[in-house]
Amino acid sequence: MTTQTETTYFNARLFDRMQDMNRTWLERLREIRQIEAEYGGKLLVAKTPTEAAGVCNEWMAKRLETVANEQKAFTTAWLDLFADLATSTVPSKAMKSAAE
Repeated sequence: MTTQTETTYFNARLFDRMQDMNRTWLERLREIRQIEAEYGGKLLVAKTPTEAAGVCNEWMAKRLETVANEQKAFTTAWLDLFADLATSTVPSKAMKSAAE
């Protein structure tokens, strides 16, 4: 019965963590959309090819920075999730061994 309670607790905690990850991911997608809109607008009003190339260069640099930050946050979140999984399963194994 103790194992069932721990499993239910872990699943709720896992679900909460995954919801947080999803919210963060959606926020980052909004940031990317904002960058696209901002630089797309700048590109539309560029008067010379040189100015347009400069806007594209800035745009891609900002986009690359944003994607790199997104990947870092995503990786950190998953590593934290796996670490949480590893630490929460260790006590369950110890309890099973003690019960036997």
